[in-house]
Amino acid sequence: MIDFHIVIGGLIIGLLVGLTGVGGSALMLPVLVLLFRIPPLIAVGTDLAYSVPTKVVGALVHRRQGTINPRLVFQLAAGGVPAAVVGVLSLAAIKAHISLDALNALIKHIVAGLLIVVAIAIVAVQFVPRKPRAEDPAGPPKTALVVLVGAIVGFAVSTTSIGAGSIGLTLLALIAPRLRLQQLVGTDIAFAAIIVPVATVGHFTLGNVNLPVTLSLLIGSIPGVYAGSRLCGVLPVKYLRPVMAGVMAFAATRLF
Repeated sequence: MIDFHIVIGGLIIGLLVGLTGVGGSALMLPVLVLLFRIPPLIAVGTDLAYSVPTKVVGALVHRRQGTINPRLVFQLAAGGVPAAVVGVLSLAAIKAHISLDALNALIKHIVAGLLIVVAIAIVAVQFVPRKPRAEDPAGPPKTALVVLVGAIVGFAVSTTSIGAGSIGLTLLALIAPRLRLQQLVGTDIAFAAIIVPVATVGHFTLGNVNLPVTLSLLIGSIPGVYAGSRLCGVLPVKYLRPVMAGVMAFAATRLF
C-alpha cells in the first residue's frame, strides 16, 4: 500500500539530491528512522532497495557519457563486493546472538557516527585540490589502495546503506586527484551500481526490505531528482551542501 507521507518524503529527498549531488542514503535513512519510525535494520534494507534503480540508471547515463573509469570500477568492486557480503553476513550473525532491539540500537549508533563522517566529507571534498594529468607524476593510484577503499565503502553500505556516494566520492578524490570531477562521480556511481544490488539481495534474504515503503520512496524521489537536477543549473546551491551537512550532524545527535 502506498504511503503518501513517505512519497512526499521521497520527493523532498530526491529534490535535494538532484540539487546538491549529496548521497541520498545519508539523507533518507535518518528520515526513515526519525520521522517515519521505521526500525533501523528494516530502514537499511529498504533504503538499499530504493537505491538500486537510481544507481543503475545513473551508471548507464555515465557510461553513455564516457565518464566512467572501468579500471577503477573493477578494482573498487574487487574489494567492495566481498566486503558487502561480509557486512550482510555480519549482521545476520549478530542478529542470531542478540535481541532485535539491541541490534537496532547498535545500528542507530553506527549510523549516527557515520553521518558525522559524511557531514565532514561533504564539506571537505570541496577543498580537495584537483590536479591536471601533467602535474601528477605518480600516475594512477595503486591497486591495493583502490581495493581497500572499495572494501571500506562496501562494508559501510551493506551494514548502514550509507557511504556509496559521499564517503566513496571523498576517498576517490583523495587517492585519484588526477581524475576530472565528472569521472570521479561517474566511477563512484558505477561502483555503487554493483555493490548496492549485492547488499540489497542480502538484506532481502534476511527479510529486512519493506517493499511498500520502497515503492512509495521511488514514486516520490524519481520526479524529485529530475526536478532538482533541472533546478541545479539555475539556483545558487553552493551554500546548500554545508547546510545539509549541518542537518546530517543534527540528525546524528538525535540518533545518539
